[in-house]
Amino acid sequence: MFRDLLVHVEGNEARRDCARLATDLARRTDARLTGLHIRPPAAVSPHYKPSQVEAALARSAARLAANARVAKRIFEDEVRALSDARWFEGEGDVADGIVLRARFADLVILEHDEWQDPLEVHVLPVAHTVVLRCGRPVLVVPVGVASSVFPKVAVAWDGSREAVRAVHDALPLLKMAQTVHLVAVIEPSDTTIDADVNDLVAHLTHHGVSIEAKVECAQNYDEHRALQRNIDEGSYDLVVMGGYSHPRWMEFIFGGSTIMALLSSNIPVFISH
Repeated sequence: MFRDLLVHVEGNEARRDCARLATDLARRTDARLTGLHIRPPAAVSPHYKPSQVEAALARSAARLAANARVAKRIFEDEVRALSDARWFEGEGDVADGIVLRARFADLVILEHDEWQDPLEVHVLPVAHTVVLRCGRPVLVVPVGVASSVFPKVAVAWDGSREAVRAVHDALPLLKMAQTVHLVAVIEPSDTTIDADVNDLVAHLTHHGVSIEAKVECAQNYDEHRALQRNIDEGSYDLVVMGGYSHPRWMEFIFGGSTIMALLSSNIPVFISH
């Protein structure tokens, strides 16, 4: 069961859904909720003329300070009904700050579309780096999702170490779901998948999870497309998956499942690496 949740709160009133979902999940699981806002260094695009840099940096610093104040206010508004909540702030690289605090959490909850400026340096979302480095499961929440009720869950299964870890990290959510679908995306040459899937179904059933299974074959680098198709057609409320079961360079060049999930999913994604 989750006992400590960590949510990174953006300083944007239009983006308070992530904090609301984290609060809802803390209430449902009777967990302590830690709110966090990391203020990145003031930065400007390299396209500024040298004479404009100082003024641009000052504007950036003022905006970031205002964002930090808004983030704290959002968190305090959302957690009024919680009995156990606390707030931390920090400065520096956003992903680094989240990773440090994540060492003391059971689950990290992040906004799907949070980026750090300048984009010329930070070319992928904050969640991408945190998933890779924090050593804890991460729930990536798209804009507009504020409820932690996930009645229909898809578990992406390929038998990898990362998939095994994701399934077990997500057990508290799987037990609360009405239906869990195990989606196994495999190579056509894999002749062991049926026994593998059956064993996992039996294991999760023993944990009290209501689970169904289906297998879809994939070839070459089409795994992420097959997984996306299953997710799109299944009307799921949450996807559980392992992160980076392929080498990172292969994921980046060919567009593997983890990057696909982080960049394009319109439902929450629970990822373990």
